[in-house]
Amino acid sequence: MPMLHDNVGYTPYEGRRLKGWPETVLSRGRVVVEGGALQVSRGSGSFLPCASPASARPLGRPTAEIARMQGFGDPALF
Repeated sequence: MPMLHDNVGYTPYEGRRLKGWPETVLSRGRVVVEGGALQVSRGSGSFLPCASPASARPLGRPTAEIARMQGFGDPALF
């Protein structure tokens, strides 16, 4: 039985063996999960939009790793 639950259909932890497990999950001081059970009504949270930080914006050029994989030889990329 899966122990991980999300609302996006994927998780970076899928198929991994985890050591340890959270006992209690808090959100803004409110207990959300305790004893493995959801303590709030589903959908009780709210989406807080924010701008992307500069580090998350596209560079407009391939990274050195991608350039190497694609066989580009421009030394300026390395």
